[in-house]
Amino acid sequence: MAHPLTWDAPGLTWNQPGATWDGVTADSPKMNKTKAFIDFTGYAAADLAPVAQNIHDEMTANAATFATPSVTMTALQTLIDDFNTKLAAKASRATADIIVFNVARQELEEALADLGNYVNGIAKGDPMIVVKSGFPSYETNQPPLAGAPPAPTNLRVRHGDVSGEVVARYRPFRHPSMNEVQKCIGDPALEANWVHAGTFSNGKATISGITPGVVVWVRVRTFGTKGAVSDWSDPAQIRGL
Repeated sequence: MAHPLTWDAPGLTWNQPGATWDGVTADSPKMNKTKAFIDFTGYAAADLAPVAQNIHDEMTANAATFATPSVTMTALQTLIDDFNTKLAAKASRATADIIVFNVARQELEEALADLGNYVNGIAKGDPMIVVKSGFPSYETNQPPLAGAPPAPTNLRVRHGDVSGEVVARYRPFRHPSMNEVQKCIGDPALEANWVHAGTFSNGKATISGITPGVVVWVRVRTFGTKGAVSDWSDPAQIRGL
C-alpha cells in the first residue's frame, strides 16, 4: 500500500515558503500466488478419478507437509474406489445405478473441495507446496482460463534409468499444471488402444512397465478448470529397452 514519504536527511531543511512535501511511495507489487482448484463439478467422470487418485498419492507421499488433512487419505481412497465401482455399474444405464453413482460423485467432489481449501491454507500461495499436493492449480495473476487450455507442445521421450522405463518431457501452456499421460502399444490411430499411464505435475512424466523391444506411443493433455481438458498433444514414440 502507498504511504507518505518523509524528509529525514540529516542537516537538510525544507525552507521554500508555502511548499510542502507530499510525495508518496509507489504501491508495492502484488505477489503472485498459486492456488489449488477446489471445484471439480465440471470434470467428466472418466477424468475425475485419475485426478483424485493423483491427489491421494501425492498427499500421501508428502504427509510431512500435509500432516492433518481435512479428509484422511484412507477416507479419500475409499471414496475413489467407491466412485470407480459405481462408475462401472453406471454403464448399465439402470436408474438405480445412475442415482448411486451421482451420490458417490458428489461425495468425492465435496471431499476434494475440502482438501483443496486445506491445501490452500497450508500453502499460502507457495507453488512448490501446491504442486506437492497433486491438485490442479492456477496462478492468481493468471485467472483460470474460461475454456480448455491449449494442448502441451514439444513432447519428446527418452529411455529411463532402468529397463522398461521411459521419460516424457513436454511443454504445458502454464506452470504449475497437472497433466494426464497415456500410452499405446498398438495402432495409435485407434482410440481404444490408448490407456492411462499416470497424472503428473508440470512438464515431466516417468512411465514404467514398458516391455523391452516393444514400440510405445505417448501423448499428454492438461487439466483446466471446471472440467475443461486440453486436446491431446501430438504423440511421440520410442522402443522399450
